Amino acid sequence: MIDEEALRSIEKLYQMKQSGIISDTDFERAKQDLLEGGSRKRSKPPIAIGFSGDIEPYPELPGEQDVGGWAVYPLRRYAVFTGRSCRKEYWTFHAILAVLTIILFKSLPGEDSDGNLTFVTICVIILGGLAVPGLALQVRRFHDQEKTGWFALLNLVPYIGPLIIAGFMLIDGTPGDNQFGPDPKGRG
Repeated sequence: MIDEEALRSIEKLYQMKQSGIISDTDFERAKQDLLEGGSRKRSKPPIAIGFSGDIEPYPELPGEQDVGGWAVYPLRRYAVFTGRSCRKEYWTFHAILAVLTIILFKSLPGEDSDGNLTFVTICVIILGGLAVPGLALQVRRFHDQEKTGWFALLNLVPYIGPLIIAGFMLIDGTPGDNQFGPDPKGRG
C-alpha cells in the first residue's frame, strides 16, 4: 500500500513532468522507485540553498493593462523553452527592449571618450543576457502556433530571416490546448 508521503511525491513528480521540468523517463523511474520502496527516509536533513518555493514555469499572468508586468514576464520565465506565449507577451517585451536599446546607445559618450569601450561592453553584456529570454519567448510563440521551436533558426538567415520571424510572431496562436500546452489566452 502507498503511504501519504509517497502519494504526494508522485503528485509533485507528475506536476514537474507536465511542466517539462523532468522527462517522461525520469518520471517513470522515480515513480517506480517510490512504488517499490515506499517513501525513502533521508539519512541527512536537506541542505538549504538560499531560496524557497517551487520552480514556477507558468508564473501568474500580469493584468491586462500592466505593460511593465508584460515587459518583464519573459524574464520571470528566463530559460523556459516549453509551453506557449501570447503575442502581447512577445511584442511588449520586444518594444520595451527596443526603447531601452535606443536609450542606451543615445546616451553613449562622445566619440573621443575613454569610457566608450566600457559603456559599449556593459551594453553588450546586458543585451547578451536578454538574448536567452528573447529566444525562449520566440520558441514559445512558435509553440503557440503549434510549430516546432526549431523555426527560431530562421534568425540565422541573413536579411530576410528576422523579417520572416517577425511575420510569424504577428500570427495568432491556435485556440485551445495544443501539443505544447494550454492556450495562454485561456480560450477553450
